[in-house]
Amino acid sequence: MNIRDAALKAQKMGLGIARKSDGPRPTVLICTNSLAGIIVLSKLDKAIAEPCWMPTLDYITANDWYVMGDTTTEKSNF
Repeated sequence: MNIRDAALKAQKMGLGIARKSDGPRPTVLICTNSLAGIIVLSKLDKAIAEPCWMPTLDYITANDWYVMGDTTTEKSNF
């Protein structure tokens, strides 16, 4: 799905979003309406959260976004 649809669904579920192309241990993005913007949980170290994600055009236009923890879509992505 596109990033907008994934972000809206994740917001309703209280979850983060990721991309299928990042593999089974993806970077997770948590969308907020705070000054932190979109918080990034690195695929290398989930204990580190970085605020204010700056996406590339490839990320914004990708259609392989899914909601992390949504078992109805997450399993079908791999």
